[in-house]
Amino acid sequence: MPLIPTQVPGTNTAQRVQNPRLVHAIVLLVASSMSVLVTAILGPSLPAMQGHFRDVPGADYMVPLTMTAPMLMMAALSVFAGELADRFGRKRLLVASTALYAVVGTAPMYLDSLMAIIASRFALGAAEAVLMTVSTTMIGDYYDDARRDRYMSLQTTVAASSAFIFNTLGGVIAEQGWRAPYAVFGASILLAVMMAVYLWEPRSRASMSAAQIAEDAAAFRPGLLGFICLLAVALGIVFLTVPVHFGYLLGAIGVTSPSQIGLAYGVNSLGVIAGTLAFGWVLTRRTSVAGQLACGAFVAAAGFFVIKGASSYGMLTAAGLVNGVGCGILLPSMVTWTMRTLPLSRRGLGTGAFQSCLFLGMFVNPILVVGIEKQLGGGRATAVGVVGLVLVALAVVALLAGLVRRAR
Repeated sequence: MPLIPTQVPGTNTAQRVQNPRLVHAIVLLVASSMSVLVTAILGPSLPAMQGHFRDVPGADYMVPLTMTAPMLMMAALSVFAGELADRFGRKRLLVASTALYAVVGTAPMYLDSLMAIIASRFALGAAEAVLMTVSTTMIGDYYDDARRDRYMSLQTTVAASSAFIFNTLGGVIAEQGWRAPYAVFGASILLAVMMAVYLWEPRSRASMSAAQIAEDAAAFRPGLLGFICLLAVALGIVFLTVPVHFGYLLGAIGVTSPSQIGLAYGVNSLGVIAGTLAFGWVLTRRTSVAGQLACGAFVAAAGFFVIKGASSYGMLTAAGLVNGVGCGILLPSMVTWTMRTLPLSRRGLGTGAFQSCLFLGMFVNPILVVGIEKQLGGGRATAVGVVGLVLVALAVVALLAGLVRRAR
């Protein structure tokens, strides 16, 4: 299974027409990292929100869905957003979705019904599906080869750094009430303005001739993309386990302060940052994709196992750090692998398919983990330990696949 496909005609045309500068990288990296707001800024406020809606039937399921409802829309719509970006171009879709993101993202500040809040979160997910898919695709359009891999790795680094800041701020802001963190979504209006001013429309299928599309599409491997997307579902489940459930895990050992919970979330984000840096500076040049995935999976699973047995704030926070390192390796490994396999004419579609499957895994995470908890009756930590066992199995498969490939 080749990791770096043969260069297809037309891939670098956009880069020859325009020379992206630092401001373009900043805008695209920030845009592609906006999805961290969905989980990072809200995690510390979930227990207080659940207390506010405690009389609503099924609130123990519905309140976590306010964090993950956007994931369902992103799972359902990202692939279509990518296809639209391939057919009709990128920039207008990106600017419009970012402006909409600000409007619906701040809606829970004044909505009183839990169902209405969940509905607004679904709308946010529709905007985020376009924003995340198109901005990631445009990184692939603006940069190529080694620069593209570096920026794809930086994408996760920026997202994790933002998550650290927002997790820490989320705890402080949550002290003002569970509605307060939603105000942060309004900042995306400024980002939409910067997109409109600085970004240009890159080359895509919309500007290619029929002959160019046919030649370019010959490099498309739908079977490989399908396999990557299957792994992306598992990655989504793993990646969101700590962001969704950390507050509940901390509450189970007696930690209820939003500031302390926010700090623990921030430490987890520091682990993700460390993992992305390990990927970008060490693993990407020294190991195959199979090795990268095996390494990340083993480290993330180790964090889950420590979480299962943790009985103190320090131990649980340290486990979150370890798990973050593993997740920080896994995500850029998958993203860069995906981008390398996509020809220009299918770049939006393939990126959207990957994002759809990633966010499908994120959406089902609370349903799956809470379901395992209720089935086993051992608490949330026991359910997290089961996720760790599955991750070890996947790590072993990746390791064996790498060894077989090397032997061949």
